[in-house]
Amino acid sequence: IYERALEVDPRNVTSYLKYVEMEMRHKFINHARNLWERACRTLPMVEQLWYKYAYMEELLGNYTNAREIFRKWMTWKPGKSAWWTYLKFEERMGELENCRIILDDFIDVYPELETYIKAAKFEEKLRNRERSREYYQKAIKELGERAMDEKFFLQFINFEKRNREAERVRILYQFALEHIPKERAKHLYDSYVQFEKEHGSKDSIETVILNKRRHFYEEEIVKNPLNYDNWFDYIRLEESTSETVRAREIYERAIANVPPVEEKEYWKRYIYLWYNYALFEEVVAKETLRAKLIYEKIISIVPHAKFTFAKLWILFSQFFIRQKDIDNARKTFGCSIGKCPREKIFKAYIEMEFQLGNMERCRKIYGKYIECFPEASNAWIEYAHLEQAVEEIDRARAIYAIAIEQNLDMPESVWKSYIDMEISLNEYEKVRNLYTQLMLKSKHVKVWISYAMFEASINEQAKARKLYAEANEYFKKAEMTEERVLILENWLKFESECGGKENIDIVKSKLPKRVKKRRKVVVGVDEAGKEGEDIGWEEYFDYIFPDDESGKKSLKLLDKAYKWKQEQSSTEDKKPEQLHLHMIY
Repeated sequence: IYERALEVDPRNVTSYLKYVEMEMRHKFINHARNLWERACRTLPMVEQLWYKYAYMEELLGNYTNAREIFRKWMTWKPGKSAWWTYLKFEERMGELENCRIILDDFIDVYPELETYIKAAKFEEKLRNRERSREYYQKAIKELGERAMDEKFFLQFINFEKRNREAERVRILYQFALEHIPKERAKHLYDSYVQFEKEHGSKDSIETVILNKRRHFYEEEIVKNPLNYDNWFDYIRLEESTSETVRAREIYERAIANVPPVEEKEYWKRYIYLWYNYALFEEVVAKETLRAKLIYEKIISIVPHAKFTFAKLWILFSQFFIRQKDIDNARKTFGCSIGKCPREKIFKAYIEMEFQLGNMERCRKIYGKYIECFPEASNAWIEYAHLEQAVEEIDRARAIYAIAIEQNLDMPESVWKSYIDMEISLNEYEKVRNLYTQLMLKSKHVKVWISYAMFEASINEQAKARKLYAEANEYFKKAEMTEERVLILENWLKFESECGGKENIDIVKSKLPKRVKKRRKVVVGVDEAGKEGEDIGWEEYFDYIFPDDESGKKSLKLLDKAYKWKQEQSSTEDKKPEQLHLHMIY
């Protein structure tokens, strides 16, 4: 049976395994051996067959045969696990020279760092230090750039540490740090620092490392002086040494590299050098006069006519506030508003005056804010919130009343804020008047829903129901299907929460049916206004409302189609029964 199975599918691994298992179970060893030979010739890349063949010979004590099987297997250059199985076999046999030959062949087939490291560890396990070191050195020599790997050098260094070769370790660290890029040698560097802490003086170690990093940054800066990230790293290094003079020197060199193009995109990183420089002088060096001069210098450098930085003005003003110089802070804000008004500057100025309790100044600033940005909805809303916070409700209403007449960027947010204020004050008639005004400007579906939800929230179910009905009629006449569906869904939700069964049934009777339709897809329109190329049909969903005349006809047609479908399915179910009776008779 097995032979016939293999004739049908000679490459079926399972058939071979079951066949051999049967022969071995009945102690037909030669038959099993012949089958293994046959299987390995047929499927030489299936490692499982070789494993089991060699394992069988080893169990039987035929070590020579097992070794020969492994040698044949290795000629096919199998995976790494196969080589290690062969190596473990020879190790069990105590044939160390054979193990070394296998390792050399393994490295020839797989010239990778991993294989060199495993070979070195094997020799180290046998306490053959020189051979182990040779493998590490051979990897560096033969692999070249591929050997410049942090993990490899850490393995090599740890090997030398275990052998108490401190000088070799130091040489390896220096060699690795010279040839491996900084971003790929973080752990190596940390390990080097730890090693030097154990075997050298602290000051000398830190000085060497510091100079090395300085040299690195200097090289990067020479390559590209406009790469401000390198300057930031270099400055951070000098600040960590607490050498104020040297850090100041690096800051001066960094800010001298002004972007060559007067475009804000190129100045965004550069300006942070000035921010950090000013804060360094103020906080670290305690030189407030120098910090002030730095702010004034950068303000004179930035081309405010083309672009500006609101954060620069705000930081300068906050510097004066920390020095308890409110007048200069106000002058700075005023100068920025005069030269280059920005919304962030107005907000920071208002925040300062509000914390100082100067409401009149806040009002004046808001007036200037609105004058500069009349379309900014947030400006009007925040101004009204300020008046509301100090309980000046009439002023807040007046601000909202002016705002809703403007051409705003987000008028809906102003209307919402105005309505929310009146609701919080329980001025429901004013809320209704506001909704009435809003309905004159916009008949958007969200306005209808918001108005109805407001009425429902104050237990005016009849008015809410009336609004939903009016909205349904409006969108019906306007033939706005999606909006009408949205109204009916919200109406049904409202009736489910507040209405009775009769009202729910009324709304449900108005709900449409969602049907799938097809339409032609036409691409392009020619100059004469005729339709372009017809590229086929597409499916889309439409809604059919019961109270529409066309909808009634469509629904009747759908009902008839549904009944016909049911009749067809019932007819198909009966056919097998009729056929069965006919066969009986």
